[in-house]
Amino acid sequence: MAVDPALTAGLYSKGLQGTYTVAQALQALLDGQPVEAVAHGEGGYWLRRREITAVLPSDTATVPTLAEVTVTARGQHPVSDERDNYRGGAVSLGVLGNRAPLDTPYSIEVVTRGLMDNQQAESLVDALRNDASVTPISNNIGGLSSQIAVRGVGLDLLSGRKVDGLNIFGWSGDLPLEHFEQIQLLKGAGGFLYGFAQPGGIVNFIGKRPTDAPLRSGYASVTDSGTFLLAGDLGGRFGPDDRFGYRTTVVGEQGDTYVRDGGRIKRASGSLALDWRVLPQLVWQADVLAVNRRVTGSSTWGIFPNASGSDTDVVVAQPPAPIPGSRRIFSPFTRYETRATLYGTGVEWALTDDWRASLRYRGSSMTRVYLNGSIFANAAGDYTEVQYAGTDRFETSDVQALVTGKARTGGILHDLTFGVSYGRIRTFYASGSDAVVLGSGNLASPGHFANPGLSAPPADALGSDTIQRAVFASDTLHVGDHLDVVLGVRHNGLEDTVNGYDRGAATPTAAVVLKPAPWLSFYTSYVEALEQGATAPLSAANAQQVFAPLRTRQVEAGIKAERARWSASAAVFRIRRGLTYTDADNVFTQDGEARYDGIELQGRGWLTPRWQVIGSVMFLDARNVATTPGLTGQRVDGTPRQQAKLYGEYRLADTGFTLTGGIQYYGARPIDAANTAHVAGYTLFDAGIRYETRRAGTRTTVRLNIDNLAGKAYWLTSASYLTQGAPRTFRLSAQLDF
Repeated sequence: MAVDPALTAGLYSKGLQGTYTVAQALQALLDGQPVEAVAHGEGGYWLRRREITAVLPSDTATVPTLAEVTVTARGQHPVSDERDNYRGGAVSLGVLGNRAPLDTPYSIEVVTRGLMDNQQAESLVDALRNDASVTPISNNIGGLSSQIAVRGVGLDLLSGRKVDGLNIFGWSGDLPLEHFEQIQLLKGAGGFLYGFAQPGGIVNFIGKRPTDAPLRSGYASVTDSGTFLLAGDLGGRFGPDDRFGYRTTVVGEQGDTYVRDGGRIKRASGSLALDWRVLPQLVWQADVLAVNRRVTGSSTWGIFPNASGSDTDVVVAQPPAPIPGSRRIFSPFTRYETRATLYGTGVEWALTDDWRASLRYRGSSMTRVYLNGSIFANAAGDYTEVQYAGTDRFETSDVQALVTGKARTGGILHDLTFGVSYGRIRTFYASGSDAVVLGSGNLASPGHFANPGLSAPPADALGSDTIQRAVFASDTLHVGDHLDVVLGVRHNGLEDTVNGYDRGAATPTAAVVLKPAPWLSFYTSYVEALEQGATAPLSAANAQQVFAPLRTRQVEAGIKAERARWSASAAVFRIRRGLTYTDADNVFTQDGEARYDGIELQGRGWLTPRWQVIGSVMFLDARNVATTPGLTGQRVDGTPRQQAKLYGEYRLADTGFTLTGGIQYYGARPIDAANTAHVAGYTLFDAGIRYETRRAGTRTTVRLNIDNLAGKAYWLTSASYLTQGAPRTFRLSAQLDF
């Protein structure tokens, strides 16, 4: 069955027991529901909203018929329909709640569980590989974790990642994707929607929730380098009237990474989500996720390109030629480990048919132990390796109370939101952290240096204690059938008791959405946001210095279209934010302004009943303005002028086989703020094949994916540091759904 999630959102049935024909089953399931099934030829059905007339508070109106959705009986081999499998339905907009993509005046990308599974994504970089607005700046094997920039701006380190809309700390270690149903990316500034954050975007991980029908799934995979993974996923309901629900997922992976001569990985994670339908109008939820991950022989702070190859030279110069990700360049005994626990709970109460209230809490704790280092290298490959030892710990707490409802004034219907939130982020670092020079050599033949036996001291010093308080309100005015106006304001307070600042400001948002047809919308929006001040990196002369908050302004306009077989969007934007950089004296500085002007184009659809494509392109002009003369007019470091992505799938008749392929193009990027050095652009090719079948009630899916098919060597770059890109990688997996 292919069903638009927006059509059935919030609807429940009592299920079926017994033997039915398809027609009888649909009639029983939909009895008393606002949707109906209409038979058509070829053994299928149309699922549509029933034609009804409803009396509204001030006038009488007919509820329009929504777009028809095809429900088709399928043969033995094709067991899923990617037309629905890759569309995410309603999206989460922070304090604005869940809304259909056409009704949102912002650019949002949704990556579904189906797409993550079929591309065998294991990291945030993998999951967002099809979006041209996303630039990978580090990976979780050659770098500390998977890091991305959106529209040329990196995710906020403290507030750029959410789980189910509430803040967690996640930049120093990857969240395992196996525990999430979707990844939703809000592009650009999200000040009103989520509070403090850098204006590149917000990544919202949507956790797996209890399922109404019993779920039993097993998954196993292996890579060509020798990494093995096993995972299980269970869900269902129990108790009187199925009031209690559960969902649990466990994952284990270990083996050799693609880095030869010492690269190893070992990780384990487990999650549990529960809910209790206390009353028909009252639901309680809770969840917990525990993660432990260690990478040996490759995970590093990065490669710093200079002219001498000495660890005392902090002036950026042209880097060496790209080195394949499979080649070891760091010492095999270096390692990086992260341990994290995420937990949350909340209640939702339907006060009336039109008014709802919720109270939710989420906390997280992450510890990282680093016994890894950096390499300082010149263009000829002469280098020095330094190892660091220490421990950092990060703790977050986030609570939000929200009331939403509808009201009518005259001919205008209002969607109202009122709320308050409180968040706290504390960071701890090792006051006794250590560093040692391991040795020097040339990258053409990396050395085998003696292990100095460093130990990581505990995180015993409080680095920052940040408290965020906010109160917010918004009104979405539905003026007639074709025009929406969104008005909102959020008052944010940010206090850091350790670094001595306390600042508050109001961040407004305003937007207009015009819908000349049910499947088409035009929008324009204005957003202001505050971002927490930057922290100087460990390599800077003023390491760990924390700066005051910055204000960001964003203007965006776009068009969106959603049809049964295709969807498309286009957006133009301008972002103005404070500029941060490291000057010639190796002092990290927050001064001036950076401006990002860009165009985004996206589309996906079925070219034929068997051929599906997803494509996007971004053009970006990001420059330093209103800063020192040597930087004014230069491109913002790490930003490409253009990027393009294309992914396609082709089903081979009724065989159960699907061929897949993808192309990713990334333009050249400057390494530093002064644009004294650049890394070249690169193009990656992916390919794959999967087989799906169903036997005796069990669906089996076998997938083979080859990433970086041509074995391209390339650099990822962030804050003047480089990371080796992943080499050609084979991954074979099998999934059983009972």
